Amino acid sequence: MKWLIIILAILALLILVILIIGKLLPSKHTVFQEQEFKTSRAILWKSIRNFKDYPQWRTKLKKLTVIDETQWTEVDNRGDSITFGIIEADVENRLAVKIMDETLPFGGTWVYELNGTDNSVTLKITENGEVYNPIYRFIGYFFMDQSATIKQYLNDLTSHINS
Repeated sequence: MKWLIIILAILALLILVILIIGKLLPSKHTVFQEQEFKTSRAILWKSIRNFKDYPQWRTKLKKLTVIDETQWTEVDNRGDSITFGIIEADVENRLAVKIMDETLPFGGTWVYELNGTDNSVTLKITENGEVYNPIYRFIGYFFMDQSATIKQYLNDLTSHINS
C-alpha cells in the first residue's frame, strides 16, 4: 500500500510539473515551410484551392465533407475531424484557411503564398497556431515537430503535382 501511495504521488507531481511548464510556454506559435514547384501558378493554385479534391491526393485524409464553397470538414486516418474555412483568397497569390472548430484544444490558420514565374512557383505555407490546453502545449513543444503537418502536406502536394 505504501508503494502505491508513493507511485500515485510521483504521478501527481509529474502531471503538476507538466501543467506548470505547459502554462509557461507560449500558447501561440508560427512555423513555415517553402517549396519550389516546376508547374504553373494556375495548376498549383487549383490544387491547393480545390479542397474537394483533397481526398484524392492527401495521404492521411480519410474523408472530406463539403459544407459550402468555403468550408469543409476533414476526417483523418485516425478518425479525428476538423472543420476548416477559407478566410482570404487572392487568386493565384494567397490563400488563408482557418480552423473553424472552437471546441478543439488548438486552433489557428494556414496561409499559402505563391511567388515566382509561371514555370517555377514557390509555395510558402505559414502556420499561425494556438494551443489552448497546457498539456497539449507541453507535448507539442517537447515531443512533436510543429511543422510536421505542413511537411506532409507539401510531400503529398509534390506527389500530386508530379503525377
